[in-house]
Amino acid sequence: MPSKVSKSKLPTPEQYSHFVNGLELRRVRLIEASVQALEASPNPARSQVGLEESYSYRPEEDGFEAVGKFRLVVVDQDNLAEQGSIEVSFGFWYSSELQPETEGFAGYFDVFKEINLPINMWPFAREFIHNAMARMDWPPFTLPLRKLAPEGRRKAPVKTRSK
Repeated sequence: MPSKVSKSKLPTPEQYSHFVNGLELRRVRLIEASVQALEASPNPARSQVGLEESYSYRPEEDGFEAVGKFRLVVVDQDNLAEQGSIEVSFGFWYSSELQPETEGFAGYFDVFKEINLPINMWPFAREFIHNAMARMDWPPFTLPLRKLAPEGRRKAPVKTRSK
């Protein structure tokens, strides 16, 4: 559910449902990407994978652009030395009946970034990360599906399995 640090007034479930029904995804774009392979071929069975993500928005004509930033870091589980990292940011442009300038929009986005936005963006981030690892000549790390999870999920280590 929404972050406890939010100071925005949150919508009721009915108001939020109306907000989501008034959204249309118009465009998806890659904003920025960075890849570092510090080790030639890490062993997935001996590696820890951490994933951090954050979401923000900026007003756009007739809606807003939601920006998702993902950072995956792989470290050796024995000595905690970083083996590599992948960072990627995507922009999703939504048309919206509720405009970002409207009072209370931040509260709607606080809920959206915890529930719908990760479900929408994760497949793009997951695919990018998987392809970047292949181009790094790394063995496959199976990244998890996105599911609704209790608060505190962000920045938690991700368990992986090799194929």
